[in-house]
Amino acid sequence: MAKRDGLSVKMIERLKEPGKYADGRNLYLHVGKNASKSWLFIYRRLGADRMRGLGSYRHVSLDEARERAGEYRAMLRQGIEPPKARGAVTKKEQGRTFEQVNERYLAEHKGSWRNPDKAESLWRNSLRDHAFRIIGDKDVKDIDVKDVHAVLSPIWLTKHPTAKKIRWRIGAVLAYAAALDLRPDVDLTRGGGKLDKLLPKASRVHVVEAHDSLPYAELSDFMVELRQRPGVAAAALDFLILTGARTKEVRLATRDQFDLNEAVWNAPSSLMKANRPHRVPLSPEAVAILKSLPRDKDDGYVFISASRPGEPMSDMAMTQLLKRMGRKDGVTVHGFRSTFRTWAAEECLDIPREIAEAALAHSVGGVEGQYQRGDYFNTRRTLMERWAAFCRGEGK
Repeated sequence: MAKRDGLSVKMIERLKEPGKYADGRNLYLHVGKNASKSWLFIYRRLGADRMRGLGSYRHVSLDEARERAGEYRAMLRQGIEPPKARGAVTKKEQGRTFEQVNERYLAEHKGSWRNPDKAESLWRNSLRDHAFRIIGDKDVKDIDVKDVHAVLSPIWLTKHPTAKKIRWRIGAVLAYAAALDLRPDVDLTRGGGKLDKLLPKASRVHVVEAHDSLPYAELSDFMVELRQRPGVAAAALDFLILTGARTKEVRLATRDQFDLNEAVWNAPSSLMKANRPHRVPLSPEAVAILKSLPRDKDDGYVFISASRPGEPMSDMAMTQLLKRMGRKDGVTVHGFRSTFRTWAAEECLDIPREIAEAALAHSVGGVEGQYQRGDYFNTRRTLMERWAAFCRGEGK
């Protein structure tokens, strides 16, 4: 390991002249008029120098002072003001409140998330709206299952999907606090624990609201109207319906993902919600859409923005198209996946359910999911060609 520049124990022992002696990285040794020696952490914030005492040299060694200075620098990077003294300080000064530890967790982890800006915003807003007023200023070591219950109880039945996400987020922050030795390593939010005994069983009283979908009996008439509309958004929505894909997967699809000779879309893991590659068998109608679209000079995105050449179409383009088509029944773009799934369940009784689930790139859970490694590609091709025929009004 390279030798660290700065003070040494021998140097410190020899120092007698009053003054401040820099060790580096914001750490200073202060020598008083009577040769007393103490540690200072000096930093600049809001245009002014600020100072924090780290203790006397008699009680705090050079290595310990450097370690404490490192902790303070980490606090500053996370927007936390270092404590004013090493003695009795408030929980806020120590950076131990739930809200402060949450900030440290986000600073540490958000960079690894797939859509960090959006995910961070959703995370912050949910905890701000439902958790901080109850546990935000509370020391993480003092938070118990009753506190978590107090956060979740008001929304457990009325906003159950949101409540489940908040439960997981609180658990993640508290686990992070335990890893920092700020609280006992006890999972208050685990399934089957005390929290589940306090909360009612939401599965018995709550119906998860799905995206509004078009009844499949009305689909062929809708497709006739859709296919009369010009433009990239109409082509993209047509392609989305034919493939059962999600909005992001269609918007960000690039030319190199498609093998039109084999009629296959090789969607990479970066596009997929489950973060796994997904092969999509393409019906003749889907291939025809791809061949009909203009190409940009770089042969990049398939569905190109009309106003920003070379960029993908807006994530609201297909939604706005539905509005222009006069849909006032609440039908959403994502809801067409539900239309497909309902059709497959009710009209394709000869095709097992896991085939339709695989077509939607849904994960199969439990033991079945652990042992199932195939993607049913050939059977899915049959299903998607049958779906394309249904979309053009040919029944099954």
